[in-house]
Amino acid sequence: MKVKFIAGFFLSIFALAPASAIQYNGSAVYKATENGITTVYINGNPGSKVAVDLGQVSKTVSKLSAACGDVRISIPKGNPNFTGLNVDGTAIDYASLPVQTLPTCKNGTFTEARTANFKTPKGQVVIVGKTPSTSVSITVMADSLRSITVNQCGNALLRASKGSTLPPTFTINGTSYTLASLPNAGKGPVCKKSSSTGKYSTYIPPSWSN
Repeated sequence: MKVKFIAGFFLSIFALAPASAIQYNGSAVYKATENGITTVYINGNPGSKVAVDLGQVSKTVSKLSAACGDVRISIPKGNPNFTGLNVDGTAIDYASLPVQTLPTCKNGTFTEARTANFKTPKGQVVIVGKTPSTSVSITVMADSLRSITVNQCGNALLRASKGSTLPPTFTINGTSYTLASLPNAGKGPVCKKSSSTGKYSTYIPPSWSN
């Protein structure tokens, strides 16, 4: 009884449509913002891949420092100059870092002293002076390329990574889009699989006019 009630309530809010690529007012790419999260809906063939290039975006990761208190940061994709590099809240100027080799670490000490941050001849950044085996926060700009699978209702869903927002412009399968200019559906369609038939159906918000 409880399941039927929930299903009935759900259908009272959304209109049921066959599982196929649903456009919003004739647009195959549109957006919806719910609970402060913007999702871009991209029409496509179920199971196919959509190539999305978000360009340069700020990425934050955590990394453990090594036995000698050093943190090694590889060159970020598309950003050989480490633009926007920030470690534990401190900005790092890549251009001013001295070029030095990375010495061997023995019993928690470098075999050759390294008292300041540096970059290796291959361009890797090395941060020194951290407590060994502690978490270090690293933020840097890097290329963001995604391959998104189209769901069984014919939509690929593009959302920002945790802690970030979607960039103002991006490309989808080679075509450029501006987030602010995308049609705003308010609420997006919902793809649901029937527990009885195993088939997928799309539930469309009643606020849609198409």
